[in-house]
Amino acid sequence: MIPRDIRKFFALILQKTGLFIKAPLKNNSGFSVLAFFSYLFFIVLVCSCKSEKKNEYSDLKKQHTSDASFVGGESCKSCHEEEFASWKDSHHDQSMKIADSLSVLGDFNDATFRHNNVSSTFFKKEGDFYVNTQGEDGLYTDYKIVYTFGFTPLQQYIVAFPNGEYNCLLTAWDTVEKKWFHLQPQLDIIHDEWINWSGGSQRWNTMCADCHSTNLHKNYNTETQEFTTTFDEINVSCEACHGPGSAHNAYYEKENPTGIPPQIHMPTGNIGKKVVDHCARCHSRRSQIANYYDYKGGFLDHYYPSLLEAPAYELDGQIKEEDYVYGSFVQSKMYGLGISCRDCHDVHSLKLKKEGNDLCMSCHTPNYNTPEHHFHKENTEASQCINCHMTGVIYMGNDFRRDHSFRIPRPDQSEKYNTPNACTGCHTDKTDKWASDFVIEKYGSERKDHFSDHLLKGYFEDKKEFKILFSNKTYPEIARATALKQFGNVVSSYEDVQEIAGFLNDTAVMVRVEAVNALERIATKEFTPQITAMLSDSIRSVRVFAARYLHASGVSLATLSEGNTVTQELEEYFAMNSDFASGMHQVAVYQQQQGAIDLAVKAYRRALEIDDRFNKSRMNLALLLYQEGQVEESEKLYLKVVDQEPNFGDSYYMLGLLYNEMGHGEKALKYLEKASVTRPLNRRAIYNYAIKLQEIGQYKASLENIERGLEGAPTDERLLYLKLVAQLKLKKNQDAVITCKILLRIAPNNSNYHQIMTNLTSPKR
Repeated sequence: MIPRDIRKFFALILQKTGLFIKAPLKNNSGFSVLAFFSYLFFIVLVCSCKSEKKNEYSDLKKQHTSDASFVGGESCKSCHEEEFASWKDSHHDQSMKIADSLSVLGDFNDATFRHNNVSSTFFKKEGDFYVNTQGEDGLYTDYKIVYTFGFTPLQQYIVAFPNGEYNCLLTAWDTVEKKWFHLQPQLDIIHDEWINWSGGSQRWNTMCADCHSTNLHKNYNTETQEFTTTFDEINVSCEACHGPGSAHNAYYEKENPTGIPPQIHMPTGNIGKKVVDHCARCHSRRSQIANYYDYKGGFLDHYYPSLLEAPAYELDGQIKEEDYVYGSFVQSKMYGLGISCRDCHDVHSLKLKKEGNDLCMSCHTPNYNTPEHHFHKENTEASQCINCHMTGVIYMGNDFRRDHSFRIPRPDQSEKYNTPNACTGCHTDKTDKWASDFVIEKYGSERKDHFSDHLLKGYFEDKKEFKILFSNKTYPEIARATALKQFGNVVSSYEDVQEIAGFLNDTAVMVRVEAVNALERIATKEFTPQITAMLSDSIRSVRVFAARYLHASGVSLATLSEGNTVTQELEEYFAMNSDFASGMHQVAVYQQQQGAIDLAVKAYRRALEIDDRFNKSRMNLALLLYQEGQVEESEKLYLKVVDQEPNFGDSYYMLGLLYNEMGHGEKALKYLEKASVTRPLNRRAIYNYAIKLQEIGQYKASLENIERGLEGAPTDERLLYLKLVAQLKLKKNQDAVITCKILLRIAPNNSNYHQIMTNLTSPKR
């Protein structure tokens, strides 16, 4: 008898060649040696006679040894016919296909589309699909389409490059309107930019593959800059969600299965938050921590999600750029109550279980579906729950996606902080004040407490609001982590640092991570013992960022008991992201912290090769070169940042400091002034500009500048002290007394402040 795994191997080959043999493979006794060699002979015959062979799929197909655990979605069909039929032709099924006459939906009959000054012509040649368009060298070339990507409301097309890269065209096919369109119509993209179709932003291996195929391994070689990406199935098949199925299949194929069945991933009985955790792997905007998803542990053992900050989110947490749902859904009250994706969506077809308000009424009481609640005419678009509580944004040109934070519209926040709201999103002829007044009239003046109240106040009014948010465990974890990060960005006292350190042992994983990251940015080594203990944390993301902090603090990980493991995890994290400019930036920082300056410079330069507009690396490189005595190149790098991003305040700030060090006082003043007025406010720039103004005796201008800096941070001790100095020089003694009292509340043991207060309040002789 032919062994079962070999039979399955040949059955898979037969399926790929179009020869589906069902009965013999199900009957252990009915598959003879003669049949086996007959099938083998027929396969060889078919393959050798086939004149046109598309081998791109087999080139990427991950070949397994006999003990491989991924067995293919087709092996699930016989027992799970209903689920398989529901999955068939879903977005998961159609996530990626070999480009052929069945999968390609676009017009390739010599159709031409023009965007700005670049034209793309789509045509067929010898049964294959091609596009003639401008490449990264600026020249027009014929590119073969090897894969389709998605199918509705748009379909993209993938081209292969020599180093193993596969890139998605930015010209896509609108499957609803039946026309070609550009995914970035508002941008005039230069051919050699990272954001161009031939650059890193559209690289399938980097940006797309992990979520569009099954058992994806990116396999990027940092040294050769080549990819050998592999997958088991080209699309999102059964095992993408349920994990490798060989043990599951083997158990149920026994004549009399006994004992406990092998556990599969995402079983039927999963509780709500666990379902969301599993779906988050692909339906989130995140960075990858581990080399690949191994179906062990949870989401935060493999990935770390983007926080609720620009540019992905509005300042209140509403979606702005694509967030793939997870980041918005975990903000919601529904998530907190255990509602999950499967409560609204069929898990296999991905379709909604009910249409319109009927879906919402599955859980909510009927009075919400009346004009007395929504104040709109019944059975209209305006009366649909989702149009008030799930506003949306069009991404990728024509793909309208809804915000899953299910929030109550807050035009009062819009009026004050310029955030979006559902009311004026529809009533475009009305103002935010009109909408806010309407809400007060119909629902009263009190708004239910929401984390966004504190997040917005933290940004615009008082950083203490961040603390209120991240200290309250009833608020969403992702919001708390965001607030802690923002608080860490504006620390102004030792007490602030201690406050952050108090959350290193928080029950929320992301809060622990952001506490570590904040302390790393502050560059304090004081908390090394506590963070060393975090190397034993059960969650990989915590261990990785704890290891990064310790390395930045000069701790030799090799000397620690967990050193080998966490070093491997940290380096894996760096390597996994080294095909991104941001990933190489982290490598550069890592090397710089080790004192390997040459390697750090090399890594920063490599980051800029990947993306010439990744100015975070250019800024670091400029500072490093300045420290190494290469002042002229440092200046050129800063000036290039200014040229590329004229509204980026940090570049003006660093140029101001550079010119001050070089003794160019007028230039230093010029650039520090620019840095002090850009948004968001850079209080370090305001502080240094105020000092320069005071150096030349311009105390009034200095005071005006300081007042602007104190708007969002009224207890910033350094700015308050400069304010006090300016007030004293301008002989505004009454104002100086008020300022000095504030300083004494902040630092009651400061003898200098006490002396100044004594001088100000003592009776004049």
